[in-house]
Amino acid sequence: MIPSSEVARAINYHRQESLVVSTSAALRDWHQVSDRRDLDIDLTDCMDRAPAVGLGLSIAQPNRRILVLDCDATLRTDLGSLGTIGEAAPANLVHFVLEDADHTSTDGTPIRGLDRIDFEGMARSAGYAHACRYDNLEEFLIGMEEIMRRPGPVLVAVRVMPDAEPPPFPERTMAQGWAEVRSALTQ
Repeated sequence: MIPSSEVARAINYHRQESLVVSTSAALRDWHQVSDRRDLDIDLTDCMDRAPAVGLGLSIAQPNRRILVLDCDATLRTDLGSLGTIGEAAPANLVHFVLEDADHTSTDGTPIRGLDRIDFEGMARSAGYAHACRYDNLEEFLIGMEEIMRRPGPVLVAVRVMPDAEPPPFPERTMAQGWAEVRSALTQ
């Protein structure tokens, strides 16, 4: 398992000018490390919509890489989004799914069957161009360069262990975040 904060740091290191859509537990870690909050979309009120928002952005911004930082519990509520993304086949989309090893995102309560879901296999069968899985930090760090070069859609499942004390959610509202992103994209 990989510390979730290390996953966020690695993604931030490789992001360049990518738009990043993050939600749930992934958002908690992401907003602590992001160097470009003006290119971050924080989904706090519609957590299960991260893949759909990422797909919409990938279509609207075809020349920019779109990164979706999702969580296993939130993706489970809308598995159909994998098929929609696979069908649309956006070459600029990378979908990270953080698989929460100790169920921190649900206050330690396991969701029945969640540990058996094969997000990598589901993404492949849904039409993603590439799917991979990591549970070792060194392998993840080495793989990130290739992940960011591959044409998408790409799904990256990462088995994480959240920090003992999760960071708080960001202070800014979704509306404030969207306004910052719109401003950055129009400059």
